[in-house]
Amino acid sequence: MILVLTYHKVLHDPVPDSEFYTIQAEQLESHLELLAQSGLHALSPDKLAGFEPPSQGAYILSFDDGTVDHYEVVLPLLARHKCCAVFFVPTAKLDRPGYLTSNRVTEMSTAGQTIGLHSHEHRRMDELGEEDIRVQMQRSRQIIGDLTGKRPVVFAPPGGYIDARVRGIALESGIRAIRTMRWGYNEKPDFAALECVPINRHFTEGKFRRVMEFRRGSTMLYATKQIAKRMLPSRTYNSLRDIVFRQSAGR
Repeated sequence: MILVLTYHKVLHDPVPDSEFYTIQAEQLESHLELLAQSGLHALSPDKLAGFEPPSQGAYILSFDDGTVDHYEVVLPLLARHKCCAVFFVPTAKLDRPGYLTSNRVTEMSTAGQTIGLHSHEHRRMDELGEEDIRVQMQRSRQIIGDLTGKRPVVFAPPGGYIDARVRGIALESGIRAIRTMRWGYNEKPDFAALECVPINRHFTEGKFRRVMEFRRGSTMLYATKQIAKRMLPSRTYNSLRDIVFRQSAGR
């Protein structure tokens, strides 16, 4: 099995209630320490496709959206714990306030981190026409290739929204692994549709330990969450999501 952990913002400061997927640096550092003690094999992101995980399982770290904290907070923590991760960067946001700069992306790649494809403009790709999908991927792959010297081979569609057209175009363009936002442990890894465990601010240490043991208690919760995300207005969905996960964290 391959445990793919998905993070977003990681802050030193207290996390605002409105930022569901934002966690504190201490939480990430605790996770890195627990993973080091777990016996799980650390998997290099750029070697995902074709990998045969060891019997005890493997894990991979991923960080979405290319925010500035990935350089200022996450990168030093990964260096301290000698870890590698894949950073999914929407390239149109490079050099904007609050996001990574082009120079920092180059530096992160040089330091051994993997830069993954996350589209150019961070638009929902399953609602685009095929030509727009290709443009979003081609522009982003070109920019990342120019900055790192390597074309990205790992892709995460923004918001986890993907259909057969997006998947097919990604694979045609040279992508070897696609990380979705579908909750799961990749018991029999499908590298064209990898499952993940998204980390949010309600994730307790106990819950993280259960995830490292590949327990399945959250499968139904996250499946219901994805259905609600597609069916409910954003404001209603966000309010309901926060209530449910706050209650589940207390168990």
